[in-house]
Amino acid sequence: MLECLVLAYALALVIAPPARDVLVRLGHVRPNYAGRVVPSSMGAPLVLCAAVACVTVAAPSGSGQPSSMPCLLLVTACTLAGVVDDVFGSGENRGLVGHAAALVRRGTLTTGILKAVAIVISAALSVRAAAPSLPLTTLLMDAAIVALAANLSNLLDLRPGRAAKAYVAGAAALSLVTGLPAPALVPVALAGAVLAGMKDDLREGSMLGDAGSNPLGAALGYWVVLSTPLVARAVILVLLGLLHAYSERHSLTALIERNSVLRFLDGLGRR
Repeated sequence: MLECLVLAYALALVIAPPARDVLVRLGHVRPNYAGRVVPSSMGAPLVLCAAVACVTVAAPSGSGQPSSMPCLLLVTACTLAGVVDDVFGSGENRGLVGHAAALVRRGTLTTGILKAVAIVISAALSVRAAAPSLPLTTLLMDAAIVALAANLSNLLDLRPGRAAKAYVAGAAALSLVTGLPAPALVPVALAGAVLAGMKDDLREGSMLGDAGSNPLGAALGYWVVLSTPLVARAVILVLLGLLHAYSERHSLTALIERNSVLRFLDGLGRR
């Protein structure tokens, strides 16, 4: 696991700067929360670095492949869906309710809806591939956890470094709680890539975008559903549902700003 994290970190240090320049040349930039125009979708090259690290480390020994390959497919699908939303999404509709309302009331199929469907389907397929004997009800619950975790990470990606910090903290917590079983291989590699790209994110040099935030959350969700007991997963599903319900009516940023500890952690490292 450690070699995968280190390799992903090293690859991201090398690949991220030229990838950022390519995004700028392609005109794939957008204003951040402060109106500063920066390259978006920087999560995509970070996910690529993590994938290369996983394949390089796991292939010779076969370690973790039964569960790491579905996870790789999951984060790849989330990244591609995120890129589509980053490039073609209008930003007019906010939240799951907003995208659903656009479909029901106006018949508008938004990129947000397409992304959500892609993530739910890829979540269900990845969990089924890694755990083929799961009952259907449990599979649906696990897929919902993965999809909601992916969307929560996206909701957090509204300030520099916030989604990256949340991901690293979540990965560290899961490492302590579950150890480092096979499902952790891809999330650990992602942690290495994210750590390498965090400085640029914090200094507003680029944004992870949906292409980065969604696969990060999905990877943590995948780790959770394959490494924790059913009761714990049920509790996590309820908590994720409550957070999403809260975010439909209230600002998570405002919630963070009202808490001194969260506000301090949120501001660490920013320019």
